[in-house]
Amino acid sequence: MSRRTDHDTPRQPSQIAILRFLRIHGPAARIDIGNATGLSPATVTSLTADLIAQGLVKETQGTPNGTNGNSGQSATRGRPKVLLDLVPSAACVIGVKLTINLVEIALGNFKGEIERSIQHSINTRDLDETSLVTTLCDLIDQFISDNRDIAPNPPIGIGIAIQGVADSNSGEIIWSPALRNRHIAITKPLRERFGGIVQMSNDANCIATAITQNNDLGGNGDFAVIMLGYGVGMGLVLNGAVYNGHFGAAAEFGHMKYQPDGPLCNCGRRGCIEAYIGDYAILRDASGLIDMPDANNLHPSEKQMMDLVKRARDGHEDLADLFRHAGKVLGYGIANLIALLGPERILITGSGARAYDLMEPEIERGLREAQVPELRNGPKITHLPWDKDLALQGAIGQSLLRHDESMFANPPAN
Repeated sequence: MSRRTDHDTPRQPSQIAILRFLRIHGPAARIDIGNATGLSPATVTSLTADLIAQGLVKETQGTPNGTNGNSGQSATRGRPKVLLDLVPSAACVIGVKLTINLVEIALGNFKGEIERSIQHSINTRDLDETSLVTTLCDLIDQFISDNRDIAPNPPIGIGIAIQGVADSNSGEIIWSPALRNRHIAITKPLRERFGGIVQMSNDANCIATAITQNNDLGGNGDFAVIMLGYGVGMGLVLNGAVYNGHFGAAAEFGHMKYQPDGPLCNCGRRGCIEAYIGDYAILRDASGLIDMPDANNLHPSEKQMMDLVKRARDGHEDLADLFRHAGKVLGYGIANLIALLGPERILITGSGARAYDLMEPEIERGLREAQVPELRNGPKITHLPWDKDLALQGAIGQSLLRHDESMFANPPAN
């Protein structure tokens, strides 16, 4: 990789690149930062000195994260290597996740780590635009007040993950199964109340952001992450950034059509992929096969869904066929995705992938049936276990990305 000199290196983009590298890779030596960003040693030294002076970066000692020791011998003998790391307390952001009957709020530090979080059970579908904004403001206010011991300064931004279709450009919830009303403007009133940057994205895009910022998940290159759960969403990463499209609501994989006159989707149309794969669709079809007196088709619980999975694995073939058919539909959708975009990798995750072992053979079958033979050497498809919810983490990450950009575009006065 060629290195740029101080004379031809724009300072703001390079400082942002350093912050993002440290946020993903953790403590790192200056030489490793230079190797990764293409900046000369002199430029790295100069830029990181500025960041240290601003209280954003600090020196520490130890072994670099994510390195193999090829950059020097000090990691294994002699004095510990001097590393650079972000200062966690340099800023804090608030993450909010809105799903059916649940609002989650988290406090993220400057490194993107979640310090604390809380959940509130609320009848979200009873909230209109005014009461939704009022409720969120009240909950965020209380959360900030309760956490002044670790975050005494106001948050520099708020990131919101929404279940459903969100316009990230206008800050409008276009449609969400969590709400009865459509086209709800949410970021502007929160920005007026709390200041700073307020941005919103659907939960799948937030998950994609979290993956790009997690070195262990290998979130580099072009990839798509398909999230299965109550509904079906997708986040698309191109050239290292989440793609939102010109109108702010791209990559709605779950609302591509599988069959024009198929079952009713919660979006109000028929035949969407989600209408076959979403939790509510699986539970709806299962209710016609077995006695489920307590089933709530609109709001399936994790307990209900896991009970169906257990019965299917224990030999209930009709239930197993539901998950297999869902896998086949997913395979057809992935075949279309490959033909259209050809991403390097496709990750399948979310709580709805709980029956992936039943779905996987039919995903492959669907791909074989739907895919053009010449495209069969396509992307690697990987199941990413849903051991923690990445949506809230990604909402915090998106807020920090925007803050980095605005901080250097509008540097603080000396």
